Amino acid sequence: MLTSTIEQVSGVSGVQPNIHAGFDDTPADSAGVSGVSIEAPKAIIPGESERPVFRVLDDWIDDGDVKYRPGVWHFGIKPGRGEAPAMLTQQWVCSPLYLDAVTTDAHANSFGRLLRFKTTLNKMRTWAMPMDLLRGDCSDLRGELLAMGVEIDPYGRHHLAAYLQAIAPKRRIQCALQTGWAGTDYKAFVLPDDVIGPKSAAVAYQSGERGQDEYTVSGTLAGWQAGVAAQAVGNPLLTLALCTAFAGPVLARCNAESGGIHFIGDSSTGKTTAIEAACSVWGGPNFRRSWRATGNGMEGVAALFNDSLLALDEISECDPREVGAIVYALGNGRGKQRASRTGAARAVARWRCSVLSSGERSIGTTMAEGGHRVKAGQSVRLLDVPAQRMHGAWDNLHQHASGTVFSDALKREAITNYGHAGRAFLEKLTRDHEASFTEALDAIKMLPELQSANDEGQAKRAAARFAILALAGELATDYGVTGWPEGEATKAAAVGFAAWQSLRGKGRGNKSIQLQRYDVSPAGQVQAKWAQQTNKIETKHDGLYYVMVANHNGDTRGNDWYTDLICLSIDATASKDLLDKSVAPNLPGLVRIFG
Repeated sequence: MLTSTIEQVSGVSGVQPNIHAGFDDTPADSAGVSGVSIEAPKAIIPGESERPVFRVLDDWIDDGDVKYRPGVWHFGIKPGRGEAPAMLTQQWVCSPLYLDAVTTDAHANSFGRLLRFKTTLNKMRTWAMPMDLLRGDCSDLRGELLAMGVEIDPYGRHHLAAYLQAIAPKRRIQCALQTGWAGTDYKAFVLPDDVIGPKSAAVAYQSGERGQDEYTVSGTLAGWQAGVAAQAVGNPLLTLALCTAFAGPVLARCNAESGGIHFIGDSSTGKTTAIEAACSVWGGPNFRRSWRATGNGMEGVAALFNDSLLALDEISECDPREVGAIVYALGNGRGKQRASRTGAARAVARWRCSVLSSGERSIGTTMAEGGHRVKAGQSVRLLDVPAQRMHGAWDNLHQHASGTVFSDALKREAITNYGHAGRAFLEKLTRDHEASFTEALDAIKMLPELQSANDEGQAKRAAARFAILALAGELATDYGVTGWPEGEATKAAAVGFAAWQSLRGKGRGNKSIQLQRYDVSPAGQVQAKWAQQTNKIETKHDGLYYVMVANHNGDTRGNDWYTDLICLSIDATASKDLLDKSVAPNLPGLVRIFG
């Protein structure tokens, strides 16, 4: 079938530019499309008087001796020499491709075209193409189209740029240059492959590259609820991880800055499994990122996950000298200021994302390896939370034999059912404009479980971060996404806040105990004769820490203070007060302090 009228092809067919003398603009009353014939052509294949013109054929056309394949065709005319008649020409340009709309950002910049085309698999697909890809020989543009399934004739490729610029469709829509909220009315949320919300039809994601593979979908929402969300009940760290995933879109609604939590603990405790479960809210295995990146590279990654979850696994893979700068940048939500070739300031990358990280060492200890001391602003942007519960990172195994078996089952579910929960959450969030998110957040902040005894500023900022996670989790529950009982997310946030506080001792500001590093001398090991109480560290209300026995001697500088106590050959219980710098030297041979 031939699509011939303006309405049938969204303003594409019937284009009649003069390719030799430039394109003529038609008046504004000509359906808003330059160079377009208002009346449908009388013949399927244009005659001499209608040429030159582009036509889009949806199906094979048999015109006597010639068969025309589906696609964009350029029907031209070549003047004859002398009195010789003109020669009619036709050139197949590419597979069916339509121009549906003109795209531009909120500042009337970043112009583009919303393309709709048929792939090699005969499926329709859309892409908002930036107009700057038409510069030069358009090789970058052709590469992207080819990768997305458009077939292009290498001998007619020079017609492609002319076709894309021959008309300006009447329809206008806003383009978003990165994922996240489109506009401050919070009624459209942009993903690389979809726009969710009541204003989704007026927004398109525009990128110079084909769609990423982070926000993918598999399985069902019900499968995710049963295999992932249900397993979080009774497991505060897993609940906290899922709340962090839901918190990304909530940050802007609460006018909150980027930030998150950093799970720390020994290897094979379940930290990475918790991150994989959180990633399943938005996508599949490719959603998770690694700390193995430079500061500049991390800027691009953060911008990619704007208003969403940024999951970073294993901090030891990052250069310790760059960790501090990366943490600051992630929290500040903007990249480094750079100059263009002319010396003018280039546009700065911006983002707002909820960060979930993991590693065997804390942020401060990792920075110390690079010769840097952690600052207060860094410690509250990415909060250290120990991943040490009854069974590794878990408390409730949900009838599984061990923590390892539970982790394996959770991983299987996370790579089977993913991507649905985040989209279901956005469907509700983009239409929730009656309640005040700021007031709801303030109410959670006032809960007794999120109050600090010493009432210091850093503790308040940390409590506010956990309150945001609680709010996001409770919203997901209220929207019917998680299936959790009411209050489950809030209880998990309280557990996380208490765990964060346990790493800080009774110090204030940067003098918290997590910044100290200890070593036990061989003589000290002989003199320590207190009885062993349990095989793991456990925080009690009276401030006691139980230390396990392990066969490890030597310098432990660079490790976290609580990891040191687990690894060292101490058979004792000690109050955290005894580990303070002012007290520890009074225990000869037991503790030698580096720092």
